Amino acid sequence: MSYQIPQNVRTILPALAEAVFPVQAWTKQKPPPKYEQFIPGLGSVPWRPVAADSTLSTASFDVVRFLEILADNDGANVALAPRWNAIKVDPTKFFQNRAGESPAQWRAGRSGLLPDAKFGAFDPESSNFAFVTQASDGTPKDAVSRADFYDSCWSPLVAAYQSNPPGDPASWSAFRDSLRSDQFAVWPTSNAVRSSAFLRQFTIDVLNACLGQRNGAIEARDSVWQRAVLIEVGENRHRGNAYTVQQAAQAVATFTNTI
Repeated sequence: MSYQIPQNVRTILPALAEAVFPVQAWTKQKPPPKYEQFIPGLGSVPWRPVAADSTLSTASFDVVRFLEILADNDGANVALAPRWNAIKVDPTKFFQNRAGESPAQWRAGRSGLLPDAKFGAFDPESSNFAFVTQASDGTPKDAVSRADFYDSCWSPLVAAYQSNPPGDPASWSAFRDSLRSDQFAVWPTSNAVRSSAFLRQFTIDVLNACLGQRNGAIEARDSVWQRAVLIEVGENRHRGNAYTVQQAAQAVATFTNTI
């Protein structure tokens, strides 16, 4: 069964996504890009029906559906999590050595290695495994799937929202900042994931939805939508773009005319 985000959470996430990556506010205050400078050139883009007016926002990238697709595609990580947790308990559990040395002997023969091995992915400073629960002191604890990670956040997120519902962009920014700094009393410190860790991962996933160019939630649309933010910043490089001799010549001619 496909992963589904609860309905009461779905109404919160689009505005929160805009707060962490304010595409709408940014594009509304900037002029349209110079379409003729792209290779190949663009005549227009669908989010600017009038040249100076942009309708682009994070909602354009269907972030909620994108999160659900990521959770569905997370099967490989789900299968790996038990192994990661086992290595956390015993870092040399799967150690193999043809010379018959024990892990301690092998480490002793290598300059600079401490006698005891440590699985660095679970260090507080590490971000090698994105989805972890937390110990009472806030340090990473157990590797979990993206679905389990987010499922532990939905109820406290709704409680935080209901405690002081944001309305305008400024209040959504304040709501974002309170999540980032663990300031909501209704988000228990004993929760498996703290609000700051939730917001960090949510921000990463929002950026991937808007910049990654592999957003399955909008794949049925014109492929130009996958590049929308990059087009707005004037970035011509994008996934799948191929350059011909004619396109290279056009680029040289455009450059020459410009200077």
